[in-house]
Amino acid sequence: MDTQIHVIAEEKDSHLWNAFIESSPYSTPYHLWEFGHALSLTYGYKKYYLVATNGDKVIGAFPLIYVKSRLFGSKLLSLPFCEYGGPLVSPNSGASMHAVKSLFEEVLTIASSLNVDYIEIRNPLLHGEIMEKKGYNVVRRYVTFVIDLSCEREKLWRSLDKKTRNSTRKAMKNELNVYEVSKEDDLKEYFSLYLKTQKKHGSPPHSFKLFQDLFSLNVGKSIRILMAEYHSKPIAGIVLFYNKRKIYWWGGSSDPKFKHLNATNLLLWKIIEGGVEIASKLFDLGRTRRGTSIYHFKSGWGGKEVILQDYVCFLNDCSVELPDPEQSRYSFLSRLWSLMPVSLAKKIGPKIMSGIGL
Repeated sequence: MDTQIHVIAEEKDSHLWNAFIESSPYSTPYHLWEFGHALSLTYGYKKYYLVATNGDKVIGAFPLIYVKSRLFGSKLLSLPFCEYGGPLVSPNSGASMHAVKSLFEEVLTIASSLNVDYIEIRNPLLHGEIMEKKGYNVVRRYVTFVIDLSCEREKLWRSLDKKTRNSTRKAMKNELNVYEVSKEDDLKEYFSLYLKTQKKHGSPPHSFKLFQDLFSLNVGKSIRILMAEYHSKPIAGIVLFYNKRKIYWWGGSSDPKFKHLNATNLLLWKIIEGGVEIASKLFDLGRTRRGTSIYHFKSGWGGKEVILQDYVCFLNDCSVELPDPEQSRYSFLSRLWSLMPVSLAKKIGPKIMSGIGL
């Protein structure tokens, strides 16, 4: 039978989507239905979750989200606010390559009907050569560090650079308590730290509703938020996704007043130790830009540096600029956000974030 492309848009079809996503060795927690659904609930995004079928069998899936902004233009993203996206197809199907081509053709049809400025696919783990042939440009803006958790604990400890080991040792002596977010009051404490962190970095914050939606939907039954407290005061936290024996760092926050306690070091080491105990394979530290302070921090944890390759197809105007924190207008916004009261940033920041879709 010929490959057919369907748009999965209803909650009732989510089990069909997730069953295929979970079956793919290349999927990430961001490919799961709940991640895109949480973004849609929070920001009103329209999802185009494409499924390729051959007869009654699903042989491919491609998650896309439509982001429209007067300030930042319009685009189809796979996927916003994470490192990964792109199509997945069944490797055992003789119709797989035809499915990939059909999915890309449907993406172009949708993008043209929406009159978007561009299509962006975040670091797909498959089919990069097809995208280049179809006119997608390769963009290398970010890297990540991936820690091999199949090693023994002692070897992982020795793989940390000297500064990281010393900072982690100090954190272990600082009377810090680590706990996991389990209720909304805990989530509010994390969000309070998150707002301080975003202000420090001069970045607009997400809505608290996004964290609520991610947490309540329990994306892939795998989202966890670990917190560190000092004398009962929360001072740092990390948002994680656990999926297929892999751990993904999605976000981290801390109180700059307690930087000297190295709470994030303690959290990361606890995550590594816990990952070894449950036989996780990899810990992905999330995207970062070379040369930044967070890049240098992550580089000390003994992971392998991996370049993230995004693919962008411009539809109407090749002079359109991708959102980039290093552009002058974003530098201006960054300075503005760093000076803005947290109460005001909390109200208008989510509108900016939803339009950028980074």
